[in-house]
Amino acid sequence: MRSWSAPGRRRSPLARLRGRTAVGCAAVLTALVGPLHAGEPTTCELTFAANGWSTQYRAAHGPGLVQCADGRSLPVRISVKSQDAAVRIASGAASFSGVVDPRDVVGAYVADGEDAGAHRSMRKGAVQLRVTATGAWWQQGGRPDSLVIATR
Repeated sequence: MRSWSAPGRRRSPLARLRGRTAVGCAAVLTALVGPLHAGEPTTCELTFAANGWSTQYRAAHGPGLVQCADGRSLPVRISVKSQDAAVRIASGAASFSGVVDPRDVVGAYVADGEDAGAHRSMRKGAVQLRVTATGAWWQQGGRPDSLVIATR
């Protein structure tokens, strides 16, 4: 017996039940698998560039990508603010700890006073961030006062 209906014919009750069961099973599996990612802290890495300097806002802007150890990723926009002149970061990287979902990294980070040589430690609530970068500004000792991460 065919499960599709020809013009003027109705589907059999068994065929209708199969279709509903498949849709119901898919919905249940989606509901169960989604929360498996939630609640498990993971580490994430951010790679970015911030070359677009704005003298008016004393900030550099650029694209970035957050990639987590569990395979999830999130494209982001970065804004780096500093009291120094002309911030330009050719290639930046950051590592996050205390992340449950990649969207947890979105927001404003401020320096927490801990500088360990080539790194700048920053914090947003429970999420901690360690930033490092390349470029003349960074090599000359320039460090961001704040870093804002937004989704693209």
